[in-house]
Amino acid sequence: MRIKFVFRIIILVVITLAFNLTTFAQGASLPTGGMRYFFYGAVAFVIGSLSLAIYFLTLKNKYLKEARIRSGRLHGQSGLRKWWSYLDKKYFTKAASLEKEADVLLDHDYDGIKELDNALPPWWKWGFYFTVVVAVIYMFRFHVIKSGPTPLEEYDNEMRIAAAKMENFRMNSREAFDETTVKLADAAGIAAGKKIFAGTCFPCHGANGEGNAVGPNLTDKYWLHGGSLGNVFKTITIGVPDKGMQAWGKTFSPTDIRNLATFVLSLQGTNPANAKASQGNLYEVGKTSDSSAVKKDSLQTQPAK
Repeated sequence: MRIKFVFRIIILVVITLAFNLTTFAQGASLPTGGMRYFFYGAVAFVIGSLSLAIYFLTLKNKYLKEARIRSGRLHGQSGLRKWWSYLDKKYFTKAASLEKEADVLLDHDYDGIKELDNALPPWWKWGFYFTVVVAVIYMFRFHVIKSGPTPLEEYDNEMRIAAAKMENFRMNSREAFDETTVKLADAAGIAAGKKIFAGTCFPCHGANGEGNAVGPNLTDKYWLHGGSLGNVFKTITIGVPDKGMQAWGKTFSPTDIRNLATFVLSLQGTNPANAKASQGNLYEVGKTSDSSAVKKDSLQTQPAK
């Protein structure tokens, strides 16, 4: 009865997996990367656990059968039980029967404990042979003819796919702009940029953009990396690693960076207290009314003080 119960569990697991695969085929995507291997590993673990449960139950039934033989209470076996006993004896355990244990009993004896020289279970040996075959095929494919991708190549390929998806998203989203096409934010955007500045930028540039020992003053007309909206947008996006400024493009969306850059430009001429001395080159907005476009900076070296 227990074996039948385990068989029912296996059938239920198979039906559940088939249903899930059907669901994936109808629109959802299969897990990728590490999650895919975790999924396969979980399925293998469940099937392996159930197989071991069947094995130990059949082993228990085997010893119960032998006990009935010794006691003379053996009844005729059904067709299914007889077939399963044959498979267990020939393929699964291949252990010596109780009547033949003396033939496989080893000589050494430790504190009354003896050991039988039983053969390894055929299923175990088949599994070992299978792993050897897989190892040979793997070695030949990946290290001899090199027709399969290495882990590093798989990583690079996945990164290229991710970059293509990101580019496709940027091209088809409402935030499809960069430093060459960005426009000034409206009042609501400037307010949103102020919140980002207060939560992220003030440690290096001061609460009012006055600058400090780490970052430059953002309220004057002198800029280290250009003072147009496009220049500021690009600087925030890619950062300045040499000066310790991280690339905020990995943290904020283009809209957030546009709002932040517009707010930074709005600080021009606010003249906060304790402002840091000017650094960089003077930036003068061109005569055109579209001051948000990226233009060739009109640079004037800061006079020596």
